[in-house]
Amino acid sequence: MKKVFYWSPFISKVATIKAVLNSAEAINKFSKKKDLSATIVDAINEWADYKEILKKKEINIIQLNKDSSVNLKKKDGFLKSRLIYWFIFIKCFFSLNKLLKQKKPDYLIIHLVTSLPLILFTINNYETKLVLRISGLPKMTFLRKLLWKLALKNIFKITCPTKDTFNDLSKFEFLKEKLTVLNDPVLNIKDIQNLRKTEENINPKIKEIIDNKKFLLSIGRFTKQKNFLFYLKNIPEIMKSNKELYFIFIGTGEEKNEFLITLEKLGISDKVFTLEYINNVHYFMKKSEALVLTSLWEDPGFVLIEAGFNNCQVVSSNCPNGPEEIIGNDSGYLFESNSNESLIKMINTCLKDTQKEKLIKKINLKKKLKSFTSFHHAIEMQKKVLN
Repeated sequence: MKKVFYWSPFISKVATIKAVLNSAEAINKFSKKKDLSATIVDAINEWADYKEILKKKEINIIQLNKDSSVNLKKKDGFLKSRLIYWFIFIKCFFSLNKLLKQKKPDYLIIHLVTSLPLILFTINNYETKLVLRISGLPKMTFLRKLLWKLALKNIFKITCPTKDTFNDLSKFEFLKEKLTVLNDPVLNIKDIQNLRKTEENINPKIKEIIDNKKFLLSIGRFTKQKNFLFYLKNIPEIMKSNKELYFIFIGTGEEKNEFLITLEKLGISDKVFTLEYINNVHYFMKKSEALVLTSLWEDPGFVLIEAGFNNCQVVSSNCPNGPEEIIGNDSGYLFESNSNESLIKMINTCLKDTQKEKLIKKINLKKKLKSFTSFHHAIEMQKKVLN
């Protein structure tokens, strides 16, 4: 039985969590010869809230530091997050090294805080193949480039979630031979079907809007990346020709307070509503006029893919790397990233298009999503990585 370990320390609810869970479950479930076993390495007890899910999905977990005192509930802000990343690095340096030497996994797939395993593999010899998973196009800073060059001979594969990211990283000659495209397992069909049956405890006023009014939906963390403030400032102009329209934002993050202050200043609190993290976003997607994705970068854009699976129209920025590749010219509505005029124009176009035009785009988008299922991911993983 080959052992596949996942290293993915996180400090907030990011899409990578879902990718790791779906990937690990898929490897256990869809392994052709049933000779692979997936295990998640818990760095500082960040997986504590997922113990029941891990148990249900029959995914093994190993805790490196059960005595971690970091409060993962209070980590918003650039400085706090960087301090926790450094804490993870220091706290796990010796324990991860010990684990790799004792357990000797066949593969270690690393996401997030990748500097620690990269350094460990540079200074030690392990009987483990190291797989670096790219989540979003990394900035090739001097330090990152230096670290990757030093660690490269010990990296077995580097997986890219989109063709665009693969092409961008291929510009660096020293990486070419290690790169491969491996789409994220965004769609776990069984999980989605189960979630659709669940009820969320939603404010009655918002439930009334969802069930009986027209609304646009946005989902993600309130961060610079998601660009919600840019979108919010354009809503008054969008409302001029769509007075009956409502706007719902789901998420938390360091920019949420600024978002709420700006919302009050704009005087549109009766039309714009925010919700905290919601487990069953599929209910919202199926009811909305469209999902609006205003991100400055994505790779590939999990909510975009989930929306398409739920037959929800998508209005997205043409940011790197993912939305344009998936939507193209025929599967949704792309606007120029960070352009007020383009955003407003494309939302109005989406709302005014005929049902037939919208249906064609929905069908085209759904056809492209097969490569983002857990099953497809497991098959491709075995072909390209676990060989």
